[in-house]
Amino acid sequence: MEPYETHLALATALAVGLLVGLEREQSKPERGGSQLGGIRTYPIFALIGGLATILEPASMWLPLVALAGVIVFVAISYAGEVRRDGNHGMTTEASVVVTYLLGALATSRGVVEPMADRLILVAGLGVALTFLLSSKQFFHNLATRVSREDYYATIKFLIVAVIVLPLLPDRAFGPLGAINARTLGLLVVTISGLSFVGYVAMKLLGPKRGLLLGAALGGLVSSTAVTLSFANRTKTEPKLAPVAAGGIAVAWTIMLGRVAVLVGIVDPELLATLAVPVGAMIVAALLGLLLTFRRISDHPTAELDLKNPFELGSAIKVTLVFAIVLLAMKAAQVYAGSQGLYLASALGGTTDVDAVTLSSARLAKEGLEPLIATVSILIAIAVNTVVKTGLAIGVGGWLLGKRVVLVGVLVIVAGAVALGLTAGLG
Repeated sequence: MEPYETHLALATALAVGLLVGLEREQSKPERGGSQLGGIRTYPIFALIGGLATILEPASMWLPLVALAGVIVFVAISYAGEVRRDGNHGMTTEASVVVTYLLGALATSRGVVEPMADRLILVAGLGVALTFLLSSKQFFHNLATRVSREDYYATIKFLIVAVIVLPLLPDRAFGPLGAINARTLGLLVVTISGLSFVGYVAMKLLGPKRGLLLGAALGGLVSSTAVTLSFANRTKTEPKLAPVAAGGIAVAWTIMLGRVAVLVGIVDPELLATLAVPVGAMIVAALLGLLLTFRRISDHPTAELDLKNPFELGSAIKVTLVFAIVLLAMKAAQVYAGSQGLYLASALGGTTDVDAVTLSSARLAKEGLEPLIATVSILIAIAVNTVVKTGLAIGVGGWLLGKRVVLVGVLVIVAGAVALGLTAGLG
């Protein structure tokens, strides 16, 4: 036993009871004057749970008997409240039982160890319980905003992300071993998830801010997935094209920043050569964002009839296209042979910039000339930008494509000009 373990455990149980009791005390008028529990009663229930667990060596049945007593007390109180008010809920009664159990958990041994982890868990659960109790209006308002279709879409997404994805084999198979089921499944989840996050953000923050926020978050994972996600949305809702183009520009900006961060981690010295071209590309992407966002004001995006975007079929179709691209890249590497670092970078850039960035930075750290490594990374970025632009046109249509082409041209031209200046100065 650690020093003062019992004292700290009981103090934590008491603190949690006081926190929950204070919230229940303040919400009594809202509960119609229920007298079941308040700022004094809840700490007592927490202490009962803690003391019953401490005394378990004297009687192994004591914690269960104490819990049964609490449940009986709560049941009697609930029956009285129902007779007085037939519309009475069970939130307060359930919180009493949970408070007892938290007090018991605080003083238990052998369940969650060490003591520090156990007390942090009890405190965290107590805070979470208080939040749930105090956020009644928030959750009720949220429930009114969520349609039945939104609920089913969320369940479908969770089935794919939590149940199906972990079951997919994480190994290469198929022609040339180019296909990985886990990778493709992750792409399905990413594309659908980004669409869903953007949809939720749009409903909470409004169409303009919500889409850009979703794009920024998605750009941290995959700018290609963001492009495909917004292209899919634009295909079904063409009025989203100006906003979607701005969101794509945001994701591309985040992707370029991610490249700089990866290089800085692997080979900080290479960043000195890469900083100017990548910095110019970031500025160009932001300029593209400003141009597309300026055009948003000309469209009634606030009047869009937003529908839940989780369409598993669309995500699977896009993923199958990606699988074909992966297979083509693998075939080019196997049958065409190694044509140098630039060719490999161009092939790698068709699907992933991060892999080319990391490998080029590692080679530069091992002695590759920094300018060559920089050109290799920029080729991958340029090819990836072209591929994403093509996907935006092919999936989202020309209404979105012409805006994304503008952003893509700005990014590639800025990178090429900056690279030329860097090479000239070098």
